[in-house]
Amino acid sequence: MYLKGKNIFIVEDNLSNSTIMKVILQASGAKVFHDRTTIDTVARMKEAGHVDLVIMDLMLSNGLTGYDVFEKLKADPQLCTIPAIVVSASDPALEMNKARTKGFAGYIAKPINNYTFAKHIAAVLDGQQIWGDD
Repeated sequence: MYLKGKNIFIVEDNLSNSTIMKVILQASGAKVFHDRTTIDTVARMKEAGHVDLVIMDLMLSNGLTGYDVFEKLKADPQLCTIPAIVVSASDPALEMNKARTKGFAGYIAKPINNYTFAKHIAAVLDGQQIWGDD
Protein backbone atom coordinates (compact mmCIF):
# COMPACT_ATOMS: atom_id res chain seq x y z
CA MET A 1 0.00 0.00 0.00
CA TYR A 2 2.48 2.59 -1.24
CA LEU A 3 -0.13 5.31 -1.46
CA LYS A 4 -2.38 4.72 1.56
CA GLY A 5 -4.08 7.94 2.59
CA LYS A 6 -2.94 9.91 -0.48
CA ASN A 7 -5.38 11.88 -2.64
CA ILE A 8 -4.47 11.93 -6.31
CA PHE A 9 -6.22 13.95 -9.00
CA ILE A 10 -6.03 12.71 -12.60
CA VAL A 11 -6.59 15.11 -15.52
CA GLU A 12 -7.07 12.78 -18.48
CA ASP A 13 -9.69 12.89 -21.23
CA ASN A 14 -9.22 9.27 -22.36
CA LEU A 15 -11.42 7.07 -20.20
CA SER A 16 -9.37 3.90 -20.81
CA ASN A 17 -6.14 5.58 -19.72
CA SER A 18 -7.69 7.16 -16.64
CA THR A 19 -9.33 3.87 -15.64
CA ILE A 20 -6.01 1.99 -15.81
CA MET A 21 -4.28 4.63 -13.69
CA LYS A 22 -7.18 4.76 -11.25
CA VAL A 23 -7.22 0.98 -10.74
CA ILE A 24 -3.46 0.86 -10.11
CA LEU A 25 -3.52 3.83 -7.73
CA GLN A 26 -6.54 2.59 -5.78
CA ALA A 27 -4.98 -0.88 -5.46
CA SER A 28 -2.01 0.89 -3.87
CA GLY A 29 -4.24 2.64 -1.33
CA ALA A 30 -4.83 6.04 -2.92
CA LYS A 31 -8.09 7.90 -3.18
CA VAL A 32 -8.43 9.00 -6.80
CA PHE A 33 -10.32 11.91 -8.31
CA HIS A 34 -10.68 12.41 -12.06
CA ASP A 35 -11.53 15.24 -14.44
CA ARG A 36 -12.16 14.42 -18.09
CA THR A 37 -13.51 17.68 -19.40
CA THR A 38 -10.76 20.09 -18.26
CA ILE A 39 -13.29 22.92 -18.34
CA ASP A 40 -13.64 23.16 -14.55
CA THR A 41 -10.49 21.40 -13.35
CA VAL A 42 -9.60 24.09 -10.81
CA ALA A 43 -13.11 24.04 -9.32
CA ARG A 44 -13.18 20.23 -9.28
CA MET A 45 -9.84 20.08 -7.49
CA LYS A 46 -11.10 22.47 -4.85
CA GLU A 47 -14.25 20.36 -4.42
CA ALA A 48 -12.08 17.27 -3.94
CA GLY A 49 -10.52 18.81 -0.85
CA HIS A 50 -6.90 18.07 -0.03
CA VAL A 51 -5.02 16.82 -3.11
CA ASP A 52 -1.49 15.42 -2.73
CA LEU A 53 -0.58 15.05 -6.41
CA VAL A 54 -1.91 15.86 -9.87
CA ILE A 55 -1.36 13.51 -12.81
CA MET A 56 -1.69 15.47 -16.05
CA ASP A 57 -2.07 14.32 -19.63
CA LEU A 58 -0.74 16.79 -22.19
CA MET A 59 -3.10 16.18 -25.10
CA LEU A 60 -6.52 17.12 -23.79
CA SER A 61 -9.84 17.94 -25.40
CA ASN A 62 -11.71 21.25 -25.47
CA GLY A 63 -8.75 23.05 -27.03
CA LEU A 64 -6.64 22.88 -23.87
CA THR A 65 -3.31 21.22 -23.24
CA GLY A 66 -2.00 19.87 -19.96
CA TYR A 67 0.30 22.88 -19.87
CA ASP A 68 -2.74 25.19 -20.02
CA VAL A 69 -4.43 23.42 -17.11
CA PHE A 70 -1.15 23.33 -15.14
CA GLU A 71 -0.78 27.11 -15.53
CA LYS A 72 -4.30 27.58 -14.14
CA LEU A 73 -3.41 25.43 -11.13
CA LYS A 74 -0.17 27.31 -10.52
CA ALA A 75 -2.07 30.62 -10.68
CA ASP A 76 -4.47 29.55 -7.91
CA PRO A 77 -3.25 30.28 -4.36
CA GLN A 78 -4.98 27.17 -2.96
CA LEU A 79 -3.55 24.77 -5.55
CA CYS A 80 -0.21 26.25 -6.57
CA THR A 81 1.91 24.12 -4.23
CA ILE A 82 0.50 20.74 -5.28
CA PRO A 83 3.10 18.76 -7.23
CA ALA A 84 2.11 17.53 -10.68
CA ILE A 85 3.55 15.03 -13.10
CA VAL A 86 2.94 14.44 -16.78
CA VAL A 87 1.71 11.04 -17.96
CA SER A 88 1.52 11.34 -21.72
CA ALA A 89 1.81 9.59 -25.06
CA SER A 90 3.55 12.69 -26.44
CA ASP A 91 7.15 12.20 -27.56
CA PRO A 92 9.28 12.45 -24.40
CA ALA A 93 12.20 13.80 -26.44
CA LEU A 94 10.04 16.79 -27.35
CA GLU A 95 8.06 17.27 -24.14
CA MET A 96 10.14 16.13 -21.16
CA ASN A 97 12.40 19.19 -20.98
CA LYS A 98 9.44 21.51 -21.52
CA ALA A 99 7.56 19.83 -18.67
CA ARG A 100 10.60 20.18 -16.40
CA THR A 101 10.96 23.87 -17.32
CA LYS A 102 7.27 24.52 -16.64
CA GLY A 103 7.64 23.13 -13.13
CA PHE A 104 6.31 19.59 -13.32
CA ALA A 105 7.84 17.08 -10.89
CA GLY A 106 8.14 14.32 -13.46
CA TYR A 107 7.22 12.73 -16.76
CA ILE A 108 6.06 9.16 -17.34
CA ALA A 109 5.49 8.03 -20.91
CA LYS A 110 2.42 6.05 -21.93
CA PRO A 111 1.76 3.24 -21.98
CA ILE A 112 2.44 3.15 -18.28
CA ASN A 113 4.24 0.24 -16.68
CA ASN A 114 1.71 -1.48 -14.40
CA TYR A 115 4.48 -2.74 -12.13
CA THR A 116 6.34 0.53 -11.51
CA PHE A 117 3.63 3.19 -11.86
CA ALA A 118 2.52 3.28 -8.20
CA LYS A 119 6.15 3.20 -7.02
CA HIS A 120 6.97 6.19 -9.21
CA ILE A 121 3.95 8.09 -7.90
CA ALA A 122 5.02 7.29 -4.32
CA ALA A 123 8.53 8.55 -5.10
CA VAL A 124 7.16 11.89 -6.33
CA LEU A 125 5.01 12.16 -3.21
CA ASP A 126 8.22 11.64 -1.21
CA GLY A 127 9.78 14.65 -2.93
CA GLN A 128 11.69 12.92 -5.72
CA GLN A 129 11.39 13.75 -9.38
CA ILE A 130 10.73 11.06 -11.97
CA TRP A 131 11.81 11.70 -15.55
CA GLY A 132 10.98 8.58 -17.53
CA ASP A 133 9.94 5.09 -16.56
CA ASP A 134 13.28 3.77 -15.34
